[in-house]
Amino acid sequence: MRKIVSFVLGVLISGSGAGLGGMVFLPAKVVPSGQTIVAPETAIDRSPALDYIDIIHFKKGFAKPPWAGGDKGGPTCYGFISKGAKLTETENLYVNDANSLMASTDVLSGVSNSANTWDTETVSTIFGSYISDSTANFDEGNSPDGKNEISFGKYPQAGVIAVTRIWGIFYGPPQNRYIDQFDILFNTAYSWGNADTNLISVMDFRNIATHEIGHGVGLADIYETGCSAVTMYGYSDYGEIQKRSLEPADIIGLQKLYGI
Repeated sequence: MRKIVSFVLGVLISGSGAGLGGMVFLPAKVVPSGQTIVAPETAIDRSPALDYIDIIHFKKGFAKPPWAGGDKGGPTCYGFISKGAKLTETENLYVNDANSLMASTDVLSGVSNSANTWDTETVSTIFGSYISDSTANFDEGNSPDGKNEISFGKYPQAGVIAVTRIWGIFYGPPQNRYIDQFDILFNTAYSWGNADTNLISVMDFRNIATHEIGHGVGLADIYETGCSAVTMYGYSDYGEIQKRSLEPADIIGLQKLYGI
């Protein structure tokens, strides 16, 4: 499976060489005719090699990334990670609460409530079961394990609340693009919990989980100041709970992908 550049909400992770649109291509190969080509690796089952994208969610007050990522919606207040890319079948979510310092039941219910917030706004059934799994982790970019995983751990960059890593096909005709799987990492540099009872001292888990799952279904961050109330707005802070629910713009973006 090939490894490409990772779009980190505007930060391009280094790769083997930059190509069009910031994409990093594999080293060129020379075929017998002498023609030089660039060819992605393919899996043993001949399925397409998957690209991956990292989307970082910053704490309020940190600078906007130089490239916000995705096909943005401007004043419409919604945008897509890659136009047309979405989950194509009902997906389970695997949840590892280790390192969260939260009760296991609170983490699992927070994930299910956040996912259902999206699921109830479309005719499609996006998510199936929510499974507690102590082996769920944040996979390496070139080694996805086929599961949508949610876990907690340290992230080595200041101001990062959470990061969602998405694998799929993001180039070519929009009708051929899709999201294969995603993982979410909640940064343990922050305290997590329920902001209803700890307004100042915690990042509200359900608030951030709803935002991150929005990336998992295909929506990009939005940075226009006039869109600061939407769930997919690119910044969050301690005590914030408004992203637990969806705004009309979030719902429109979702339904353009999955149906009304």
